[in-house]
Amino acid sequence: ENKDINVAPDIDHVLKTLRLLDKNWPTQQRPNVTTTGKEVTGMCLGLIMALGQGAQCSYLTDCFPETTRYLVRFCRNTLPRTKAGNLFPFSSLQINYNYAAAKHVDGNNIGPSYIMSIGSHTGGELWTEDQGTINCYNKWKLFDGNKLHYTQAFDLKKSSSSQIGERISFIAFAHGLYSKVEPAVVKQLRGLGFTAARSDGIDDDFFVRFRIDRSYLSEENNQKFIQLKQQRLAQQDPRATLTKVGDAAVECYGRQAERGGGWMAIKLSASEQPTVLQLKPNSVGIWIAELKWKNFTHTSLELVKHHRLDFYKDVKGATNKFKDRIKNLPDGAPVILGIADTAAASSRPLGPKVYEILKQLGAPLDLPEIKYRVAWAMIGFKGAKPGTALTTVGTRSTLLRLDANFSLESQPGGSFTTKLTPNAAPDVTNIIDVVAGTGQDCAVVDNDDDDDDQVTGIPQGKKARVK
Repeated sequence: ENKDINVAPDIDHVLKTLRLLDKNWPTQQRPNVTTTGKEVTGMCLGLIMALGQGAQCSYLTDCFPETTRYLVRFCRNTLPRTKAGNLFPFSSLQINYNYAAAKHVDGNNIGPSYIMSIGSHTGGELWTEDQGTINCYNKWKLFDGNKLHYTQAFDLKKSSSSQIGERISFIAFAHGLYSKVEPAVVKQLRGLGFTAARSDGIDDDFFVRFRIDRSYLSEENNQKFIQLKQQRLAQQDPRATLTKVGDAAVECYGRQAERGGGWMAIKLSASEQPTVLQLKPNSVGIWIAELKWKNFTHTSLELVKHHRLDFYKDVKGATNKFKDRIKNLPDGAPVILGIADTAAASSRPLGPKVYEILKQLGAPLDLPEIKYRVAWAMIGFKGAKPGTALTTVGTRSTLLRLDANFSLESQPGGSFTTKLTPNAAPDVTNIIDVVAGTGQDCAVVDNDDDDDDQVTGIPQGKKARVK
């Protein structure tokens, strides 16, 4: 069937070849992709973590090197090139047959992955946490294997060449240990056509940013980050930049750098230096500085309380406490909020009530979700109209700063209302840009649902539902 094995195959040729397996598809133990705990039909070719042996080529790769080489050649010749025009770097190729993977995060994947599904089926799109639904039917689509993802339900379709129909998906990715394998394994992987394999422990240019983003900063990179903070402090020290009563600022960053941290600052009165409040490193939850205008004069502010609400440990309890604290503040009371690690646990996110309370402080109606370990800060006041607070959200690799001014406007009848005015646009700095620089090679993102990158058609026929 494969006399032209040295010619790069197309989808139809690969499909015809894999149909020869018929009912003899190999199975795998992948408890993270199934809710039943049973084995699934599929195989991983190339680099895997072999029990008791370390990073090795999989058993099936050793047993069927020509089949591996053939399928890798198909991938190399159809995968999109990188921005610099290089081959996409992958050390491993996961092939799934007729099962819908449950919601999961890949365990040994650096992150950037390409997926394609082929065969007589409809549906089977890939849902991803950050991109939503991706149509990968007969075309390679880029996704992040370190984000939650799962396979949506699909219909198998009989055809003239397939009695039951099939959904076969390919995932090309780089194993987390691709740069730390034995030289003999590197030679084997390269000989099979895989494009990510080395033994010197140095990351390919393509993966530098991904590797940093998935872990904490090294000591070397932390020192670069500390230098950045020192430079920022020299240029934008809040004790020098907050000059008017009501000037406020907050700077914070997540646990990736220096285990998290930051500060809040407020100019309480004309006669005092700005008050600077530190955000303790590695402290979960949301830090809050509650303020109020002093009685009678309305020309100075008072710090009511600077504290941390631990949504990580007790979402319900912290939410109720947050509700009570804001309820007891007078209308117009300024509030500064920030994160020094993570607001909540990944498995116990902030609930709708938290966002409702934030809207009472001026958060926008469409405030993005404050996800696990993202950087976030906000400056607002009680009773502010939704959307009038100053707020921004980043990633776990973001250093951000907000600057604003609280003032009082007189109203008819002698009353006053709080006014919030931004002093500067939000400063959102990418920490990876600082420690690794920019300009690294990367994948070209093209996850639209057009058919302009579709490789071949798919036969039609009767349906059989798979969930």
